[in-house]
Amino acid sequence: MSGKRPPAPAPAIDGFTYLNPLGSGGFSDVYLYEQDRPRRKVAVKVLLADVTSEAARRRFESEANLMAQLSTHPYIVTIYEADISGDGRSYLAMEYCSRPGLDARYRRSLLRVDEALTLGIQISSAVETAHRAGIIHRDIKPANVLTTDYNRPALTDFGISGTAGAAADDAGLSIPWSAPEAFAGGQPDGVRMDVYSLGATIYTLLAGHSPFVRRGGDNTQSKLIHRITNAPLEPLTRQDVPVSLNQALAVAMAKSPGSRFESAAQLARALQRIQAELGLGVTPFEVLDEAHIDPDPAHGPDDGEATRVRSVQSIDGAQTAARSRGAGGAAWTAEQPAPAETHAISATSAPEATPSFTPAGSAQPARPARQDQQLSGFEAAQEADDGQVERQRFPKALVGIIVGLAVIVGGAVLVNALSTEEDPRQAVPSLGSQDDPADAMIGGVVPVVDGFKYSTEGENVTFTWSNPEPQQGDFYQWTPVTAAQEGEVQRTDAAAATTPRRADGPTCIEVLLVRDDGRVSEPVRHCTGDASASGEAGE
Repeated sequence: MSGKRPPAPAPAIDGFTYLNPLGSGGFSDVYLYEQDRPRRKVAVKVLLADVTSEAARRRFESEANLMAQLSTHPYIVTIYEADISGDGRSYLAMEYCSRPGLDARYRRSLLRVDEALTLGIQISSAVETAHRAGIIHRDIKPANVLTTDYNRPALTDFGISGTAGAAADDAGLSIPWSAPEAFAGGQPDGVRMDVYSLGATIYTLLAGHSPFVRRGGDNTQSKLIHRITNAPLEPLTRQDVPVSLNQALAVAMAKSPGSRFESAAQLARALQRIQAELGLGVTPFEVLDEAHIDPDPAHGPDDGEATRVRSVQSIDGAQTAARSRGAGGAAWTAEQPAPAETHAISATSAPEATPSFTPAGSAQPARPARQDQQLSGFEAAQEADDGQVERQRFPKALVGIIVGLAVIVGGAVLVNALSTEEDPRQAVPSLGSQDDPADAMIGGVVPVVDGFKYSTEGENVTFTWSNPEPQQGDFYQWTPVTAAQEGEVQRTDAAAATTPRRADGPTCIEVLLVRDDGRVSEPVRHCTGDASASGEAGE
């Protein structure tokens, strides 16, 4: 990826007064202006001078019209106007979000799990709405989620600045959050690419770095692409992150597009289930009634031209939206979680492999065989049928859903696809028997390894340790560390690891215990010369 370029000179725009630059991207610059009438500060995105052909302008106008309709969504940046500046450049005036966006927030400090879940659902609802309108984002990342003055997330940059550029240009691709198929060429499924990027964004908020960046390691473009394409996703090791969240992120970021959630709505419903599992309030999932979206095909791009507006075949609004039948205006609905096809994530598969999530081949969602059937994992309660539940009384319906949420049983997690609309009163699952293990919901605490010993032979140091509570399928992840950096994470089934001896100081490693179901312990650091036999817990 080329170095950061300075913004081009800001254009003169009638009715706006230029204040200062805000940032620059591969195909556009963003500036802060003050609008004369009504008087307010606005962010203005301006296409670069070399991407202002007539075809580019048509595509820009078509996408701007779509975005103007979507921008009434509570979690999408509001669009004010689109036009041509005095020097012939296309521009888009939009809401100015003055608070720190997610990019600044995660770099400053890790987000709490409840914050990340809420933001994940809210952003997913924005992405799902865009998908139903035929818009693929293709650049979902923390930097493209701004924060409004009212502290709400606002998704921006729906590819408007990228429509005139080559789709494969690195300047339009954010490698750390991109799906593996983005580097393989061809025409991958844009919906599932966005799902991957959503998962990667949520992971970043919790980890403090993108999923395949290795702190202290080689994070060049080629290494990142290699890891994204080939390396297993490392589970989050924070003690407050439940196994169900690690599994949901693993499904969202599966290497194979067909193994991911089929839509942003499915991912959001998985996150809603995790909120309920943790005893949190369930964040509403808000989507736009599709009847109010007019893609204006008469002004759409010519076939074969690079664009991010396209038909989305994998999303069926009749099956995914609980619709509001109000007349006129954009109708926003808060969707309830909904069950359908059941996809199992094996509790016995090794965590370094992508968790199993195999979409069913049937076009029709499967329905529960019986009303009192025990359900678990990410299974979502069914959507409300039209007219059967008042939208204004959503909080009361939500109580019923939360009461009916199932627990994770025996480590196996079920991931549900979208369903046709049904009466939610028939979708309340039982909570299971009282014989279920006490830690079925939270997974239990994995103990840290102890009993560290080490021996030196030549240029190598071999560390050994003990597993205080061994279970079938246990393995370990260990990392050589120095005061300044960490090395590559490595796996071992034996309670031992060998690493080169450091000549300029103590040789240290960090070890964590991984259960067969993906649960992990806190990391423990031990160094040559440590007096303590148990080592020292790492940060």
